[in-house]
Amino acid sequence: TAGEGVYNVASLLLYLPWFVLIPILAFFFLKDADSFRRSALMMLPQGRIRWRGDELFQDINSTLAAYIRAQLISCLLIGSICTVAFVLFGMRYALVVGLIAGMLEFIPLLGPVVVAVLAGTVAGFDTVTKALAVLLFLGVLRIVQDYVLYPRIIGSGIHLHPLAVILAILAGHELAGVAGIFLAIPVIAVLTVTYRHWLEHRGSSGLVAE
Repeated sequence: TAGEGVYNVASLLLYLPWFVLIPILAFFFLKDADSFRRSALMMLPQGRIRWRGDELFQDINSTLAAYIRAQLISCLLIGSICTVAFVLFGMRYALVVGLIAGMLEFIPLLGPVVVAVLAGTVAGFDTVTKALAVLLFLGVLRIVQDYVLYPRIIGSGIHLHPLAVILAILAGHELAGVAGIFLAIPVIAVLTVTYRHWLEHRGSSGLVAE
């Protein structure tokens, strides 16, 4: 047992460099985003192509910002609903658990599972019936959130049909698991913006040629 514990701790330590590296990279990407954009534009030929590239970068930035806003709205919505429901169930620490539910909503799959375990455990301190009722509520909320609310919130923010959002999440899960779920919507949004700009560029090239 001690050997397995040491092995598990050593396995977790392998991820420690990423916890240090990712914030550093994020800081520099955010700090020097404008210089990166200008450098990328300078590599493009002057004229219409460089102008099109600038428009593409601006649209991608707006789309990703809309995605983050939609994610935050989703977290706020789930946190509010869970807090009210936990208060109505008479659960202990309803406000704290509701706030945790809202914050963990940003983490796909793992976040809702942690919230279900936490809420079920806290409610189980009172009665088993209350714990089962809370878990049933969270299950129904998860279905409504994943297939009704979330696709509409995200779709309205990044201008994707709710069906496209659902299919993108399912495809991301099949391709890359939890990471695929987290990255599916931003990747699809960026690809959609890029494809639209390519169509506009091709159409404008055809008009110029004619």
